[in-house]
Amino acid sequence: MKDLYSIKPKKRKRLILILSIFFALLLITEFIEKQSLKSIDQDFSSLYQDRLLPASQMYELSRILHEKRMFFENIEDGGDFVAKLNLEEIETYNARINQLVEEYGNTYLVDREAIYFEEFNKHYQEYLILENTILKNLQENDYNTARYLIKKNTNEYFKILDLDLHNMARIQPEVGEELLAHYKSNSGMHTLLNYFKIALTILIGIFILRLLGLEELLRRPKQKFELN
Repeated sequence: MKDLYSIKPKKRKRLILILSIFFALLLITEFIEKQSLKSIDQDFSSLYQDRLLPASQMYELSRILHEKRMFFENIEDGGDFVAKLNLEEIETYNARINQLVEEYGNTYLVDREAIYFEEFNKHYQEYLILENTILKNLQENDYNTARYLIKKNTNEYFKILDLDLHNMARIQPEVGEELLAHYKSNSGMHTLLNYFKIALTILIGIFILRLLGLEELLRRPKQKFELN
């Protein structure tokens, strides 16, 4: 390409500038594309980590709370209370609930979801105080007080906790739809960037071919014209 030096300096600078702009655009497009792919990956990860897992955790929370409710209703109806066995069962339930609540709290929560989750935690802590009082009464064989508290308070708390879980679950599809819309937007951007890169590469190729054509012209010997 030595013959390119035969081009006037002003024109040569213009050609270098145009090529530099082409390559700069390619680099910028590559960077934006990587960010778009990263965002798509985050959307998929969030759908699993922050939507699908919490949905299964809420289902399990609801199931455990239902089993605890059945346990206390059985005692209210005159069922036997075996202190050691039943306390171990309750402790197992509570340990699993605490684990699920902690895992759920570590996921990404939208504003409304965080409010409902805070309400659930508040009501659950209040319920635990009531539960400990009932269990203490049962251990002391004070069945009348225990059954009164079960009938008067625990059923009401279970309804409140169930409503909190329902409110949290109701948000999941809405947020999932937002994530899907964001994914589709990023996917469309990724496709557009791919087309832009292809078009830019073709333009660079055409430009280089034109430069090579210009060099070929410069290599040709000058024709001598004879005067008639």
